Amino acid sequence: MLLNLIKLKDQKSFYIAAFILGLFLSLAFDPYNIPFLSLIIVGAFFKVNDIFYSKYGRLFSGFFIIGIAFGFGFFLSSTYWISNSLLVYGGSIKYFLPFSIIILPLILGLFYGLMQLTICLLWDDSNSKIFYFPVIWILFELIRSHIFSGLPWNLICYSWSWSSNFTQFLSVVGPYGLGIISVFCSCAIFSFKIKKENFFLTALSIIIILLIFLYGFKRINNYEEVLSKDFKVRIVGTHIKQSSKWSIETRNIVEKLKSENYLTIIPETMAGLKPFEGLDWFQGYLRVDDNKYYNSIAYNGSVYDKKHLVPFGEYIPFSEFIMGLPFAKYFNLNSLSKGKNNNFPSLFIPLICYEGIFPNIVAQNRRENAKLIINITNDSWFGKKTGPMQHFTHIRFRAIEEGLPLARSSNMGFSALINPLGVITHQVSYGANGFVDVTVPIGVDTIYAKYRYKIVYFLMVLLIIFGYFTKILFKKRETFNE
Repeated sequence: MLLNLIKLKDQKSFYIAAFILGLFLSLAFDPYNIPFLSLIIVGAFFKVNDIFYSKYGRLFSGFFIIGIAFGFGFFLSSTYWISNSLLVYGGSIKYFLPFSIIILPLILGLFYGLMQLTICLLWDDSNSKIFYFPVIWILFELIRSHIFSGLPWNLICYSWSWSSNFTQFLSVVGPYGLGIISVFCSCAIFSFKIKKENFFLTALSIIIILLIFLYGFKRINNYEEVLSKDFKVRIVGTHIKQSSKWSIETRNIVEKLKSENYLTIIPETMAGLKPFEGLDWFQGYLRVDDNKYYNSIAYNGSVYDKKHLVPFGEYIPFSEFIMGLPFAKYFNLNSLSKGKNNNFPSLFIPLICYEGIFPNIVAQNRRENAKLIINITNDSWFGKKTGPMQHFTHIRFRAIEEGLPLARSSNMGFSALINPLGVITHQVSYGANGFVDVTVPIGVDTIYAKYRYKIVYFLMVLLIIFGYFTKILFKKRETFNE
């Protein structure tokens, strides 16, 4: 094991071990998807904390640096592809490369550092930490998902994307619920001892993992696809470089891909400033209103404006302050405006680009009789593999959680129809301009779509209660032994 290879003799060795564990955790996500690796890495990280505590006690600075090192290693190896967007944009913006490669992973690593400070308060010699650690982990995933615009990228639940059976449990507990269960199982397994209570927790975690697998296996095998009558769409996938996206040649290519019989879905902003004529388009374009620009969708006379903009890509945080700085004149700091309207037909759940990685935005955009999630995106910014694949996986999870089919139209990404179980049923050939004509399947009910975040809050409270009583029993036992 890694912890045996690195002799944990001094504090520096703990920091190095945490950094390496963070680097290896990225292998549990797209495009590698090594099965069960996240359980091993998270469990080993938990063990690093435990060994560190046994040597140095409640040393807040040490716990904090271990968290920073782990988070920095993880984001350094799993989000490096973000720098590709700066190269695609070109010009003076490329000078921000050091920020995207080094500074951004460090900033994101702060969430793990702060997580460690919190867990340090609760760490002791009892087994209560096995219950507290998953709660604190998911608490900071929730904070990362919402604070400062939010970035719920590569949450621990996405490390299950290699298995359709395991991911079906999203329909019950959602992404954060699956995450908290995963972290709990990791901690319990790596806390294995011959002692009765530790053996029980380890056995319980293995049983939980098996039950999740069996639930998914049964759900997939019992699913009978029922197609909607007369609900057909054409999903267009394009492979056009950003520099050529709004050329006349590109418009001609896209127009030739349109269906004459039913709704045609095209990628984000593919229509540019001038939407294609006709009602049977579900099209991304740049909308201009009162000298403001919006990343929008036009469909049959209705408009949806993107609500959650990409920081530094579509808007500049604190732009008014930055505009007053001396160096601001050297950069293009123009921003898109945030959408507020949601007067879209209730049949669809519209999601533009990375809005699809936010479960709360999906909930906001969903109406009572929604039948189809539609995600349009432009992944030409993010390279050929890792970024687009991770983005595709994130949006597929929304289909399982909501119990609805999902149509995804992407430029230089993955375009497909995904059924309510998150399974790809039809896909446009990657790397080409093409389309698939599909009949939309009927959705299924899910527990998560009914209760949403209430489920993870319940799990968090439950684990806190178990942790509290575990600590109380431990103290009573220690007092009795004295």
